[in-house]
Amino acid sequence: MKVSIIVPCHNAIGKVERCIASLRAQDFAHPHEVIFIDDCSDDGTHAFLEAEVARHPDWRVLQTERNSGSPSHPRNLGVQVARGDYVFFLDCDDRIFEDTLTVHHAHAVASDCCVVRGFLIVDDGKSLVEMNRVTDFSQASSNKQRIELIIRKQSTTVPSLIKRDLLVRHGIVWNEGLRMGEDTVFLIDVLTACERIGYIDHPTFVYNKAVSRVTSSTRTYGARELCNHLEVWSTAERMLERQGISYVTIRFQVGLQTVLQALIHYSRGDIDEALFKRFSDFVSERWRAVSAYRLNARLASLLDLLRANDYTGFFEEAKPRLLIAGYDLKFIEKLVPVLSRRFQVRVDEWVGHNAHDTAASNEALDWAEFIFCEWFLGNAVWYARNKRKDQRLVVRTHRFELSRKFGHVVADDNVDIYIAVSVLYFERLVETFNIDRAKVRLLPNHVDFDGYASLDAPSRVFNLALVGSLPSRKGLLKALELLRSLVALDPRYNLVVYGKSAWETAWVTRDPVELAYFQRCDEYIQANGLYDHVKFKGHVDVTRALADIGFVLSTSDDGHLPESFHIAPADGFAAGGQGLLLDWSGVEYIYPAEFVFPSLDAMRDHILHNADYELFREGARKGREFVAHEYSVSQFLDRLDRIFRDLL
Repeated sequence: MKVSIIVPCHNAIGKVERCIASLRAQDFAHPHEVIFIDDCSDDGTHAFLEAEVARHPDWRVLQTERNSGSPSHPRNLGVQVARGDYVFFLDCDDRIFEDTLTVHHAHAVASDCCVVRGFLIVDDGKSLVEMNRVTDFSQASSNKQRIELIIRKQSTTVPSLIKRDLLVRHGIVWNEGLRMGEDTVFLIDVLTACERIGYIDHPTFVYNKAVSRVTSSTRTYGARELCNHLEVWSTAERMLERQGISYVTIRFQVGLQTVLQALIHYSRGDIDEALFKRFSDFVSERWRAVSAYRLNARLASLLDLLRANDYTGFFEEAKPRLLIAGYDLKFIEKLVPVLSRRFQVRVDEWVGHNAHDTAASNEALDWAEFIFCEWFLGNAVWYARNKRKDQRLVVRTHRFELSRKFGHVVADDNVDIYIAVSVLYFERLVETFNIDRAKVRLLPNHVDFDGYASLDAPSRVFNLALVGSLPSRKGLLKALELLRSLVALDPRYNLVVYGKSAWETAWVTRDPVELAYFQRCDEYIQANGLYDHVKFKGHVDVTRALADIGFVLSTSDDGHLPESFHIAPADGFAAGGQGLLLDWSGVEYIYPAEFVFPSLDAMRDHILHNADYELFREGARKGREFVAHEYSVSQFLDRLDRIFRDLL
């Protein structure tokens, strides 16, 4: 047996298949084996691998006794059972080139090398890029020079062809206590134990860096990872010093940059002041070398704060820079104080759908890392045209934009993610602007339900409300018809209409169709004796105004472009009432079925039934729990945070 390929796996369904295909395609003519080590997956990986190895006599799969949490233990287990003269470690989501074993083994045998490395190809989902190429390796005349070249010019990726006897004789194992950086320690251990180190200018494997839509557990960074890195850096420095090499001088800059970037984008927020001081001390003690590093302004400012042991200043500066841009930001601006807990936030408020202060937008753009365009209007077109490649642009869309031109002229390749507020408008967005659905995410509206006033008053079951009656599609006339049917049975019922009235809104009075509709509404009120039962109260703070409202209505039309979300019923639930909705397309994906009605008569019957205050409160409680679970501010922030993290 010439080579043993060791592949650790954990919950690998969906990513190991390409790895397996590359292993099947090997053209190596000598005996070799593949050893899969399943680290107690719970997604069917082990059964899948068992079926695969049954087709190949020299393939086998083992399983750890319990999940170890890292690939180190599975790799050590693989070495223990390996039979090959050489071992080759491969991650389950990467793929090996078909001639890798042939080329590397031939070089190892011909040169009697203990280890042979090549370069790699990075697949980021869009392109294939060469990395880790060492063009001057042949000029290195000593092992010290070879080690320094590999550590300086290559990332410490796993795949190498290594003599198994070298690992056994020197007791070289993967450090199972490390969850990050274990490959650095292992590679240095191997290189410093080698008598002959080989490098060939050959693409060894494809490293899969393609962005996953599901945030990986490795895409968070906190105390455990920083502890690991501090241990790895100290160990690497100590091990290489014996060879007359300074790890801090030749490689630490890469690791330091990686950690600073991780703390910007993936921080869990669990690093305490004591651990931060250890990090600060490590850097300060090596400042002579570190001060020579060339870092961008963002990282340089963090490094200065780190050296000064400024814990608060560092983590404030380390927050990702989020720019919110657009016209009419009343919805998202309410979240700025909360967003500021996780981001540095700036706002570029436009004065119209396609009008803004260009100088101010350019200044904001220079500062930003993430750009969040609220509304798919001229703001999205401008930022897509002017953003840098390293910046990420997210555009949040609503009903309104689907009838506008901007989605047809935006530089779509420069928009990273589109957000839709509901399932129906997810599909409408894709259809209307021919957008790749892989770039669209669902992010519902939010309700800060803890901020609402609520009265425990039995009389509220007779109070109905319509939050916003403009334009006509909001269904004021239907709400009036519902009120009439209730008043006919019980005169205690009333309807409050919040928001601007038609008569104080210029665009309504200029639109003959809209004007005629609201004239009919006025006539209906007069003709049916509802004058004393309808109150128009203008613009209000709904977190206070709905405190004594029993039922907040959604009587909107189900036309070509129905409601995208309609937050008003959720406001009603948050205030301790009930949100009631006439059935419109897509509503079933937003609100519970028991609060959605096929007709005004069915809605009326529900209101009458809930005149029993205890029954009303039970329905209100269910609705509030639903809103709190599905549409809380914390849910909104978590979902938005995941969207941003998945872009990195």
